Amino acid sequence: MGTGFIFFLNYRVEIIKSFMKESVIRAGILGFGKSGRNIHAPLIDACRSMVLKNVVTRTGPEQIPGRNEVNVMRSAEELIRSEDTDLIVITTPNHLHYKMAHDALTAGKHVVVDKPFTVTAEQAHSLTRTAEKSGKVLTVFHNRRWDGDFLTVRNLISRQAVGRLVEFESRFDRFRNYLKEDAWKEKDLPGSGILYDLSPHLIDQALQVFGVPNKLFADIRNQRWGEADDFFMIRFYYDDFTATLRAGMLVADATPRFVIRGTMGSYVKYGFDPQEEALARGDDPHGAEWGHEPENKFGVLRTADGDSFREERIPTAGGGYPQFYRNIADAVNGKVDLQVKPAEAAEVIRMIELALKSQKSGTVVDC
Repeated sequence: MGTGFIFFLNYRVEIIKSFMKESVIRAGILGFGKSGRNIHAPLIDACRSMVLKNVVTRTGPEQIPGRNEVNVMRSAEELIRSEDTDLIVITTPNHLHYKMAHDALTAGKHVVVDKPFTVTAEQAHSLTRTAEKSGKVLTVFHNRRWDGDFLTVRNLISRQAVGRLVEFESRFDRFRNYLKEDAWKEKDLPGSGILYDLSPHLIDQALQVFGVPNKLFADIRNQRWGEADDFFMIRFYYDDFTATLRAGMLVADATPRFVIRGTMGSYVKYGFDPQEEALARGDDPHGAEWGHEPENKFGVLRTADGDSFREERIPTAGGGYPQFYRNIADAVNGKVDLQVKPAEAAEVIRMIELALKSQKSGTVVDC
């Protein structure tokens, strides 16, 4: 028997062993509201190494329609104590994230926390230490790293499509001129309001591309006179450019999602990534067209061409939300490193705390 054949057999054995070692991760969702039902559950379904086993919802039917195989529990404690749950996804109100994540980690569970990670940076660092001590995976649902428009913008900046960058703007605007009485996000609670709701997306994206800024300034307002803030503008100051992050609830006009300006031109992109809406419709994340936009949604790159300008529609990259849970499964099985590390998510919370400090003082603050 030749050495080549023996090598081939050994290779096949190692491949089989690797598959045998890879276990199916049993997931439980703590808080089965809109986010848990429409976003996390279908993304878990799209991961071949994961199965949704349990959910916690305090009210509603004893079985989830269309999900007879999923157990319905009525308390966080029941899920955390359960022996048939390996991974707990926390989608509760923000002020509960820290305690529930801490209890889950100390009970030996892997944990995904929906954004924002925690209310304070100290809580975030504490959870990171707890995860390291327990040897369990801890991560945060910064899914918008896989927005197609963000991936496109990141590529354009990397290849200096607008020349040397001088301005970056990222917005997440909506229009709703009334308050929802039953919405905890609009109540006077720690971690409530649009700053904690939407700025984690924008801050995390900016930090991924540019790193920590030198300084920042923030303007945070309550424009609808409710209990929680509903507008923010955060400006990051880097050596040669600024990054402005904005969101508001009273923006009826069409504003761009992204604007990048440089010494050779600009790129402007309107509209939101289609994946969240597609998940809510029940579209299959395995589909070939998943995360892709039609041509009329493409952003426009406008660059100097002598004394005139050249305009080009830039195809939006395909989005990849399913990658989030696939990466977690591989990390739990020891195959890869986490793509969303808790230290990175903690830095997002630190930026929010600095934004609140800037708002209170009315000044630019060091980062």
